Amino acid sequence: MEMARRAPFWELWSNREERAARLETANQLKLLPPQLKRLHGDDGVRAALQNTRVASLLPPVGTEVFRCITAASLWELQQHQATRTTRGKREKNKEEAGKDQSKPAWDLEAGMTLPFFYGDPPPGRHRTPLEELDPHFKSQETFIVLGSGNIIHRFNTDPALGHLSAANPLRRAAIWILSHCLFSFLILLTVLVNCVFMAVRLAYPEETQSWHMPMEIVFTVVYTLEVLVKVVSRGFCVGRFTFLRDPWNWLDLVVITMAYLGMFVHLDKLLALTTISRVLKVIPLIPGLRKSFHDFMKLTKSLAGVFVLAAFVLTVLSVVSLSLYMGSLRQKCVKWSASGNWSNDWSHDNSDNDTDDISFDFFHHVNRHENHHFLLGNLDPLLCGNRSDAGQCPTGCTCLKAARNPNYGYTSFDNFGWSLLSILRLTTQDFVDNLMLLTLRANGKSQMIVFVLVFFPGIFLLVSLILSKFVMATGEWLEARLAQASQKHKEFGQIVEVLKSREPGGEATSMTALSETQIDGNEKDRATGEAQVCCACWGWLRQRLHSMVSNPFFDFVIVLCLIVNIIMMASEHYPMTHNFEHSLTLSHLVFLFIYTVEMLVKMVALGPRNYFKVSWNLLESTIVVAGLVDLCLADVEMFYSIRIFYLLRIFRLARWWPHFHLLLKIMWASLRALRNPTLLLVTASSIFTLVGMQLFQKDYKSGVCRISHDCELPRWHMADFFHTFMLIVRTLRGQWIECLWDCMEVIGSMSGQLWCLGFFSTVVVVGYLLILNLFLILLLTPLSSDSLLAVGMEKNNNLHAAIALIKDAAVTEHQGDKRKDYMSLEVVPEDESKETEVMEEDEQTKAKDVLKQVNHEGRGTEEHRGDKLEDCCCQCCYRCCPLDVDTSQGGGKIWSNFRRACFVFAQSKCFDVFIIVIIFLSSIGMMLENDYLLGRPVLHMVLNIADILFTCLFLMEMLIKWIGFGLKKYFSDPWCWLDFLILDVFLLFIMADKLEFSTLVTLRFLRSLRALGPLRLLSRFQGLKLVVQVLVQAIPTMFSGLLVTMTVWLVFSIMGSHMFAGTFHYCFNETSEEYFLANLVENKSTCYSLISENDTQVRWKNLKYNFDNTMNGYVSLMHLAFSGDMYDIMYAATDARQVEMQPVYEYNLYVYLYFVVFAISCFCTLNFFLRFIMASLQKVYMVGNHIFMTEEQLLLSRAMRRLFPWKTCKTAPRPQNQFQAWVFDLVTKPHFEMVMVAVICLNILCMTVESDDQSMLAEEVLYFLHFSFLIIFLLEFIIKVIALRKHYFQDYWNVADFIILVICIAGKLFSCLTSLSCFYTFKRIRNISIVRLKLNILDFETLEDKNRCSDTSNYLQGTKSTLEKEGQGAPAVSYQVC
Repeated sequence: MEMARRAPFWELWSNREERAARLETANQLKLLPPQLKRLHGDDGVRAALQNTRVASLLPPVGTEVFRCITAASLWELQQHQATRTTRGKREKNKEEAGKDQSKPAWDLEAGMTLPFFYGDPPPGRHRTPLEELDPHFKSQETFIVLGSGNIIHRFNTDPALGHLSAANPLRRAAIWILSHCLFSFLILLTVLVNCVFMAVRLAYPEETQSWHMPMEIVFTVVYTLEVLVKVVSRGFCVGRFTFLRDPWNWLDLVVITMAYLGMFVHLDKLLALTTISRVLKVIPLIPGLRKSFHDFMKLTKSLAGVFVLAAFVLTVLSVVSLSLYMGSLRQKCVKWSASGNWSNDWSHDNSDNDTDDISFDFFHHVNRHENHHFLLGNLDPLLCGNRSDAGQCPTGCTCLKAARNPNYGYTSFDNFGWSLLSILRLTTQDFVDNLMLLTLRANGKSQMIVFVLVFFPGIFLLVSLILSKFVMATGEWLEARLAQASQKHKEFGQIVEVLKSREPGGEATSMTALSETQIDGNEKDRATGEAQVCCACWGWLRQRLHSMVSNPFFDFVIVLCLIVNIIMMASEHYPMTHNFEHSLTLSHLVFLFIYTVEMLVKMVALGPRNYFKVSWNLLESTIVVAGLVDLCLADVEMFYSIRIFYLLRIFRLARWWPHFHLLLKIMWASLRALRNPTLLLVTASSIFTLVGMQLFQKDYKSGVCRISHDCELPRWHMADFFHTFMLIVRTLRGQWIECLWDCMEVIGSMSGQLWCLGFFSTVVVVGYLLILNLFLILLLTPLSSDSLLAVGMEKNNNLHAAIALIKDAAVTEHQGDKRKDYMSLEVVPEDESKETEVMEEDEQTKAKDVLKQVNHEGRGTEEHRGDKLEDCCCQCCYRCCPLDVDTSQGGGKIWSNFRRACFVFAQSKCFDVFIIVIIFLSSIGMMLENDYLLGRPVLHMVLNIADILFTCLFLMEMLIKWIGFGLKKYFSDPWCWLDFLILDVFLLFIMADKLEFSTLVTLRFLRSLRALGPLRLLSRFQGLKLVVQVLVQAIPTMFSGLLVTMTVWLVFSIMGSHMFAGTFHYCFNETSEEYFLANLVENKSTCYSLISENDTQVRWKNLKYNFDNTMNGYVSLMHLAFSGDMYDIMYAATDARQVEMQPVYEYNLYVYLYFVVFAISCFCTLNFFLRFIMASLQKVYMVGNHIFMTEEQLLLSRAMRRLFPWKTCKTAPRPQNQFQAWVFDLVTKPHFEMVMVAVICLNILCMTVESDDQSMLAEEVLYFLHFSFLIIFLLEFIIKVIALRKHYFQDYWNVADFIILVICIAGKLFSCLTSLSCFYTFKRIRNISIVRLKLNILDFETLEDKNRCSDTSNYLQGTKSTLEKEGQGAPAVSYQVC
């Protein structure tokens, strides 16, 4: 789609409200019975619709729409099909025969809801075989059955199982059962119970041994009956809509097959197949979940080209890392005894020595675990390297290659598999710091350049490419849904227009676009309230109370009470004094009384019916009732959790806070509108949990001693259901590599390690795609009355009205009338469509003003480009100090010429380049400063002199601009203000250093402010300035979103304080660095008694991140959200018992759920935060300008599009020479390219088989193969040059291939002429030539045999296009990266 290709994301974002309205109303379109009667029986109406799709789908006029299948109708259908078959055999023209075949209607497919123009079937037609409605299937011997909700089921008219026709009572009974909603509900309930039973059986195998087999037999019988019903109703395999033609029915076969096999054969790990198939049965039983799964599979299928490119990039990076770091992580520090000459003894032959004292086994010594040097607290030996910048060994140790790699031997680059696993770690950013530190210590700090310039950019571009393609695929899916909804609206409008034109004066019954049950609730409630007959006193009381609660100051007082109440709840801390705790209890009772009175007053004023119609009133009443229950049951400990309901008072602020209200709407949308994608993610997580237990539960229990010294299960394992579920949650969060190491280590065998690799790889890939799918759909899902800046709501509640009245100096009659506009109390949500339109127009006007301001500021110092000199100071300065200088003669003329010279010099390009160079040099000088600088006096002196010199140059620049531009013009530019402030920091630091005040703590802050120096580059590049200006414009909106996020986190912080305040303390032995067990140290008093006995070893400590008060809770939550090392908090929470009690290992295991809920809230708040940022950026985009690209970059982008066109270049002309023509025909055949691709794949395969422990023979064979491949590529180049001549270099892919070939040949020659092998790595660049396959296939796809290679071409088509789009987007990305 052209629109999606130009601006897919912003087009989707801008049209989200229109899309939501169409999608919401498309399923509610309905015609009245009189309209349906005229549509089905009026010849005039049908004639007016004869050229539409609706007319082709409706039966002839006068014919019944829903006709039951009878024996006579079956005979007629068979005769009609036989006639068509005979006529089709006689037809010789295949094109005419193809014209008779129409396409199936998309809204009459099986599983869809019956279209609105058919109406509802009459009584007795549900779950009954009916004649086919789709003209496409009428000729294919099919019939339909309408189930619950008018869901279409399609069957074949051929006899099921060869004997059961559509009129057979047995088959009709099976069809009736299959199409009934209770049948699906029964099977769904059985599957859910079976899943629960599997989880319980895996968690408690011994306790469930007695009733395992009877339950399994019951489930097997139910599944068998389900299959029998489906086979009897649909048939087995002959026909399009039979049992085996539906892929979901294969799950049923797998379930019952594995069930019967399991009764007689021990399946071991193959039982996981049973678990997967049974859990997957949930998907087809829920229509919405089934549709979500199909949509997700379509999205994944559209990413095939990107996945091919991702596999290629990961392969290249793995081969590069293999060639650079192979075997380096086995280098470790080995200890040697002080006596003895080991360097000579190790070479002696032990068999020639008769005594053991002189024998020495070198390899046994270096591979012994006891002879390796360990740092305190590390499980792996200290790595080292033989380079100058690598890690060095301490005295008494030597750096040697010995034993296994770190992390159980699974972190290495010794072969392609381990290199690929390490690259996947970098891609998912899991435990990356450990991998980088190990690699840099073993290979030298200079290898950081490889990470920064090769690995990180390649992975960043790969991830961004996958994300962009996923967004585009999601956009295409949403556009397809919108197209279907638009077609429904169009057809509905056509029908209504025809009916209206054919019925004069019948507008009252012309149409109903939505459901008839939609009535204005506000007017209905008012009518009900007016109809109530009350006594005079009661009516007078209600009127007074209604006036009171309608007053804006009533809401103002309630909001103040809420704020004070929240502050009091947040003030709880540990430890608290008795008086403070008593004050909090008293305040809680006071606020409970206030909220109870508020509820009763509103209930009397509005009436119970109207009161409970408002969702906010339901929330208020729930909180009040919970408070009263807690007050009555205060002494019962099991009801202590009711106090969590008090935190819901924070959410009451959303009633008057528009941005907070929007966040709650997003959360509600994720539960309501996205229930099916969310349920799909839950289903996948359940499958992973059950399969993980099925595969690895026994291995964790039997091999736990391999990963734990005390043979106790670690915190992350798969020995029970809850731990496995938490491990899956951790994996989906992106931290999976350590769990993979434990899994591979407890199994031990190679086959088991492959099971672990396959399991975790599947969880990571599928889980990430599901989460990304859910996040994007949630981001692009519009909300009802969605206004991301919440502008129509701010003036639509009583709180803002009260604030406005307080701001007024005096209350006038006009203001009293104005106050009446806020008396609705939100009994029913008001219609804000008109106000929203006005607000949107205001937003567009504001956006234009913002864009003008951005363009005005974006010119920055370009406004100085001119010939006219402006005044130095403003007019007020001249009025205070009048100066009359004649610039035509004397000193005034000299001053004017000097200013003009400074003005011209400041505008010159050379001056800007000089200042940029000085800024770069100054930044490099600051980078060289470190703690060891005092030990290098010469370097320290040079840096000080350079710092003074650069500061003087910056001062000279400022003075020149002051003189040339004038003070008024200089200080009117914010970028000049930035330069001025940074220069002040440099000057103050130099003055403090000269006065020897720089060592003071109060002045050390100036040293850190010098890091702002590189920011001066922003004013020198227009692209950077544009990016910064757009981000600055988004700061106010981002601040509002951040405030809402912090409010949500306040709920979790207060909850954490209630649950964990004072429980993270523990008694610790400083000498042994171990925790005391709870049976030795029970609480704080016991620990202090040990301290009194030995105060140098024992300490009563608290965790660094805790929930002792609300502020500490905020810090802990931030650490949980933004840090990868957040497990100390989770472990302390699960071990905590009570206040001042020694923790016990996993005492309160289900506290993990608190952190899971917090992670889900972070997911929603991140989505909400992105909505705010995009709303602010849309201000610029909605006026038709690019956000992060200047005009020059837009021109460059267009040039890149011309350089990388969407269509491939024209092929070279065929030469006249006979030999060249023969070579040309050979080269231009797709088979030639396929052969070359096979050769390139073999080359890559040879690169991947290299390993650290390969033999010398293998090295020689690989060297010969690499040299052979190089000869083949050289011959390919020569042949193509002969065939294509100069046209060879007109293709940029051929040019890239030529450059790579030259580098490979140069590397080979250089390695042969010298002893260096640094160029050996360059041959890996040859792998990029595999991309040429796609281009050449597209170039020569017009050949006769192109169809033979069409599948490969389709897969590789997206690969090249994605690479070209990356090149086109480079100008915009470059400045964002800066």
